[in-house]
Amino acid sequence: MTRWLTPRRLSYAWLAGGVLWLAWLASVLLGPGNLDLAGQPVGTDFLEFYAAGTTLLRGESARLYDMDDQARLQREIIGPGLRAYYAFITPPFFAALFAPLALLPYGLAFALWSFGGLAALWASIRLMGLRPSRPFLWALTWFPVFAAVSYGQNSLLSLFLLALAYRFWRDGRPWAAGLALAALMYKPQLTLGVVLLWLVSGREGWKALAGWGLGSAALAVLCVVAWPEASRAYFHFARTVLPDLPNWQEFPLWHLHTVRGFWRLLVPEWPLLGDVLTLLLTGLGLVEGYRFWRRHRDRFPLTFAAAVALTLWITPHAMIYDWAVLLIPAVLLWEEVPEGRGRWRALYALVWLATFLGDPLTYGQWRWFHRAVQVTVPVLGFVLYRVGQGVGRRAGI
Repeated sequence: MTRWLTPRRLSYAWLAGGVLWLAWLASVLLGPGNLDLAGQPVGTDFLEFYAAGTTLLRGESARLYDMDDQARLQREIIGPGLRAYYAFITPPFFAALFAPLALLPYGLAFALWSFGGLAALWASIRLMGLRPSRPFLWALTWFPVFAAVSYGQNSLLSLFLLALAYRFWRDGRPWAAGLALAALMYKPQLTLGVVLLWLVSGREGWKALAGWGLGSAALAVLCVVAWPEASRAYFHFARTVLPDLPNWQEFPLWHLHTVRGFWRLLVPEWPLLGDVLTLLLTGLGLVEGYRFWRRHRDRFPLTFAAAVALTLWITPHAMIYDWAVLLIPAVLLWEEVPEGRGRWRALYALVWLATFLGDPLTYGQWRWFHRAVQVTVPVLGFVLYRVGQGVGRRAGI
């Protein structure tokens, strides 16, 4: 495959990415009001964040998780053309981030949020030690990055916080690394691999975990003190609703790019079988991740890269835009093992293609057959296996 990836063929990624961005921008700019040409709200999921910020501004934090009230507010923001409800499912402290943006008109607020996400992408590349210009442009061609911006999601902020935790960890500041990771507790499922890495990393790892625990506790106290009613509602919501999120009637299951989602799509009529297979593959991933750490524990860029990649294998919930965090292992592997770049380029191209085609292929299968093969998940497993092999060979193992 390496020989097949000529410069001309690689240029197709620029073409495909450019068409994707231009089509989306045209749809946003030419759509009526706060809707795009497809009748979807501009920024899609940004609507739930903007509505949450508006709720805090109105002093109605107790209604953050009241679905009827939030649906009404979202119709007020977008207009009667809104056809769906976008649930706010993150902790109350995350809504506070959007209170200043909610002071602005919706379109301007979304534009600022989008530029902030692109700035976070640029900063993340810098934090990992690269000059950002060319990697930044390549990242824009990757569908998860496009999805993070066009869906108005928080994935590029998640990428930045993970990159910041890495930089602090690399610079010998474990407490600061833990605090940076704690800021990601609006999506705690994206911290799993790094937390496991620190658990097995001795005294420095335990310091980082202490910082993570302290930061997480501070956020919890902030929520309880500042928004007590919302905190109680969120605790109930997280305990009773979030575990069953993929079973919501309106949940876009084809966007769920996890091992759990793979089996939910493939054998929807046998959820117990799917859960058992998920546990088996999760256990296999944990074993292989630990073995990788044992072999390369003295090369912390590689172990941190593996921790982020392992997160997407074991997490129960990650949408296509959450895959943007894979830029961290991609960059670290590229820099740490430069002699393997021919192999890495081929594997990156495979992931790029799978993520570009994964959603439409899965949606088509689901719509016609009510079952589907989510190609991104087996591709991720294959790539992680091949990366482990490649790094092992170059380490003389």
